[in-house]
Amino acid sequence: MKGVATVNLFFDKRATKDGLGVIKWSICYERKQRLFTTGIKTSVEEWNFLERNKAGLKGHVKNSDRRELWHKVYGNEFTGLNGQKQAGYLLRAQTVLNQLGDNFSFDRFAEAILDFGKQKEIPADRTDVIVALFLRANNMNKEGRVGNALNYETTAKSLQRFIDSFNDDERKEFLGIPVPRRVQNSRSSVSLQFRHLTSRFLTTYEQWMLQFGRVSRKPNKPPSPATITTVGIYLRHLRAVVNEAIESGVMARDAYPFGRNRYVIPAGTNTKKALPKADLELIKAYKPISGTMEQRSHDLWLFSYFCNGMNITDICSLTWGMVDLSAGTLRFIRQKTARSKKQNQTLVKAQLREETLAILERWSRAERKQSDFVFPFLSSDMDAVRRKSVVRQVVNVTNRWMRKIANVLGVESDVNTYAARHSFATILLKSNTPIGFISKSLGHTNLKTTESYLGSFDDDEAKIFLNAL
Repeated sequence: MKGVATVNLFFDKRATKDGLGVIKWSICYERKQRLFTTGIKTSVEEWNFLERNKAGLKGHVKNSDRRELWHKVYGNEFTGLNGQKQAGYLLRAQTVLNQLGDNFSFDRFAEAILDFGKQKEIPADRTDVIVALFLRANNMNKEGRVGNALNYETTAKSLQRFIDSFNDDERKEFLGIPVPRRVQNSRSSVSLQFRHLTSRFLTTYEQWMLQFGRVSRKPNKPPSPATITTVGIYLRHLRAVVNEAIESGVMARDAYPFGRNRYVIPAGTNTKKALPKADLELIKAYKPISGTMEQRSHDLWLFSYFCNGMNITDICSLTWGMVDLSAGTLRFIRQKTARSKKQNQTLVKAQLREETLAILERWSRAERKQSDFVFPFLSSDMDAVRRKSVVRQVVNVTNRWMRKIANVLGVESDVNTYAARHSFATILLKSNTPIGFISKSLGHTNLKTTESYLGSFDDDEAKIFLNAL
C-alpha cells in the first residue's frame, strides 16, 4: 500500500542574499522529502511570527502587514495584487495532494502546484458550437449512425444560417460584435460560442425557425417554416453538445441555458394518425398488378402492418437468421435501438401469417444462409451511408405508390409507412389488447413511447365513446 504525501512549510534562509529567506513547501512521501518554493520572501522575524501563530491568527495582532502575510500563508484565501481572491499557500498544497491522491509523484506535484488557480487555455475550436455539432456528426458517421449524424449536421447548418441572418444590432446583442456587418459570404468573422447560448438566444432561434427555418431560403421565394417538432429535434441535438461542453469544462455549469425558468425545448405535437379500420380493409383487399413496383410497395406496407408495425429499415435489414419458417415467426432487435445498452434492447417477436409468408415467397432472395438478407435491397459490402440511402429510397418509392393506391381507393388518410406501424398499434388497442403487450410488440422500452402511438381514434369512434357519458 502506498504512503500518503504530507505537506509542511519550511523557511529557507539560504535562498537570498538580502537577508531574507524564502518560504517553501516541504513535501514528504515514503520517507523522502523535497522542497518547492512558494516564491514568498520574508525576514526571520516575520517567519517566527508565522510559526507562533500557525494554529490561528490571534485577535491582538493589529499590524495589517502581518495579518495580510498570515492570510497569504495559512489562511483559506487572501486578496492578490490583481484584486482576485486566491487560496492560501498551505491550503493550495493540501488541495493538490488531495487531488493527486494515489497518483502522487513529486513531478506531478510540481506541475500541479505551478498551474494552481490558473485559467486553462481552451482552444477556440472547442468553444465553437457549430464545430462541436459537426464533430459529433463526424463521430457518429464513423460509428455507422448515419441518421443521427445527419441530424447533427442539419442542426449545425440551421444555426449557421440563423446567425448569418443577423443584422448589425442583432450581431451586437447576441454575439457581442460591435463592428460593421462583415463582407457578404464571409463567415470566418462570425463564430457561435457556447457562451452565446442564452435563453433569449434560443427563444429567438425558435421563433426564426418557425418562420424561416426549414430550408435555406431561395431568392425571390417565400420562406419555408419549420414545424415545432423539427425545432424540438434540432434543439435536443444542440442540448446534447451543450451537456458535453459542460462535462469537459468548456462551458460553465451555471451558464446552462435549458430547463425550468430558462429555455424549455418544445415537445411538438403528435400528428401521427392510424388509419380507420375501413380504410385498412380497403388496402388489404386491393389487388395490385403482379410483379410491379405497385405490388412490391403494397406488399412492403402490409408486411410492416402484419409484422408488428416493423419499419422499413428493419424490413430491409432482416436476415434469414431472424426468420423461423417452421415455427412461423421472426425475431429481431430494432435498428433504432441496436446500439443501446443490452438491458435496454427489446427483442421483437412477430407471427408470420399467410399474407406475410406469401410476400416472402414473392420478394425474398433465393440465397438463405443465416447471414443473408431476406429482401434484395441491402448487401454486406455496403457501408452505413449507402445502406441509409438505399432504405430512404425504398421508403420514398413505397410511400409514392401507396399514395397512388389510396387515391384509387378513395382513401383520404395519409398511408405512408409510419401509418402502417401506428395502425398496427391502434387496431390492437381497439381490440382491448393490454398496452404492455402492444409496447413489447412494437419494441418499445417504456410505455410512454407506446402511448404516443395510441392517441388516434377517428371522429365517429370518439362520438360513440363520449355518448357513454
